[in-house]
Amino acid sequence: MRWLIGFMVNTFIRPVDIKLIKNKHIHIVDGANRYLRIQMIETKKHTGQIISMRVAVSIYLKILAFQKNRGYGWPDDYVFFPEVKDRQGAIALISGHFKKILDKGNMALGVNNEKRSLYSLRHTAITFRLLYGRGIDLLTLARNARTSVEMIERFYASNLTAEMNVDMLQSKRTSISGN
Repeated sequence: MRWLIGFMVNTFIRPVDIKLIKNKHIHIVDGANRYLRIQMIETKKHTGQIISMRVAVSIYLKILAFQKNRGYGWPDDYVFFPEVKDRQGAIALISGHFKKILDKGNMALGVNNEKRSLYSLRHTAITFRLLYGRGIDLLTLARNARTSVEMIERFYASNLTAEMNVDMLQSKRTSISGN
């Protein structure tokens, strides 16, 4: 579960993607930037690839090594709980484990009394990029997270305040290219 949580927070994927993602959907890119290129099947009417954060590569490699030790890790194997052929059962199992973690850590409710779920990890991934992504634009983030700018503004950015990014607001360009 630790790997699954880390993977979700660093890949922007939805819980529905967790139950469907196979090793063949993931490609490690190791160049000037290191990341996972995830080419998922269409879910929630979204297609296209997802580019992960750097740390997702090491998390995925640990998952892959663990799965290979157990006889899995082949391209057509699911990344999470590959032994569970009923994928609706797999996501129910994962959700149940996550709920137990939240309950044990007294984290089942958020600051506004909203129930947390696996979807909260996607919310965390997108919110972290909004807070800590140096000048990331909403269109780039939306495309990578396979959502819309409107959804980011309505749901993921709704709890952010201007003061959270005061450094960015007060920054200025050191040079303007082309002039």
